[in-house]
Amino acid sequence: MGAREKPQGNANSMQRVKVYRLSDDGKWDDQGTGHVTVDYMERSEELALFVFDEEDHETLLLHRISPDDIFKKQEDTIISWRNLEYSTELALSFQENTGCSYIWDHICDVQRTMHFSSLNQVGRSVETGKNQ
Repeated sequence: MGAREKPQGNANSMQRVKVYRLSDDGKWDDQGTGHVTVDYMERSEELALFVFDEEDHETLLLHRISPDDIFKKQEDTIISWRNLEYSTELALSFQENTGCSYIWDHICDVQRTMHFSSLNQVGRSVETGKNQ
């Protein structure tokens, strides 16, 4: 009899990645391997990228997604961006292109929602100003 495959929990929510940071000398330094998800930050309504180490489950990366972040999808398995807070380039290298696409789509949805929310707030401010 063949070995059974391990059942996967929510396979789409946690994707296996390597985290890289661009060093001052222009080389990509491996920061570790883990699983990435997009989720709410603790005690906050802000969404962030979380990468948890695959061995000890410690946080390898926590990046609050901002409407100002410029994420780039390279090939089918890499997402990179500049962390403005720390002035550093970061990249996630995905084991599978489906995982990369899933997280990429999630990031795009989060940023799109942020942009629409800010446009709605500006629109309400303009309307409120007219009514006074």
